[in-house]
Amino acid sequence: MKRTMRWAAVPAAALAAGLGLCAAPVQAEPAPRADYQAIAHPVVGRVGDTVEVELGVRNGGPGPAGGRPGHGAGTYEVTPPPGTAIVATPHSGARQPCVAALGPDAAPGSYICSIGENFSAGERDTLSFRVRIDEKVDGAEGLVRVLDRDGEESPDPDPANDTAPIRVEVVDRTPEPPRPASPATNSTLLLATTSGTAVSAGAIAFGVSRRKR
Repeated sequence: MKRTMRWAAVPAAALAAGLGLCAAPVQAEPAPRADYQAIAHPVVGRVGDTVEVELGVRNGGPGPAGGRPGHGAGTYEVTPPPGTAIVATPHSGARQPCVAALGPDAAPGSYICSIGENFSAGERDTLSFRVRIDEKVDGAEGLVRVLDRDGEESPDPDPANDTAPIRVEVVDRTPEPPRPASPATNSTLLLATTSGTAVSAGAIAFGVSRRKR
């Protein structure tokens, strides 16, 4: 018995459309952008002290650090609180991560700092700044502010955490410990002892003189 194979006729237009769908490139979705979160610790000390303060950013994910290769993963600005001054910026080996902010809109004493390229999700990129407390200013606050990153088209996942305040806590000076007893106390005791001895000696002399009579 002979079997006969029959092929269904497919319209040429439908076949061409199907081949076109298969040949069309798949458009990949853009990689998620990293959410940079500003980090600021308070300046704690007495007026006249120079203290170290950790400042910088954290990669909150979900993506890795962005930016262009060879240009770092972005920048952030550090503005010291009123009544304080940044007296030394940190070094990272031969790399100088921070430079003084210039321009008419730059805050006095502020610095622009670059973020290292190897900055994975969940990691921090912070630096230790030396800050001098010149005077106590009530309510004084500085600022750490993440700046826009070049070469990235996707928006920041959470712009609300791009800034963090640098607060100041001026503590009072430790009171001096009480001084030891003044030598005058010992002199008084010595004087009292001497006076008692003199009185006793007088009484003895008086008794002796009475016996002679």
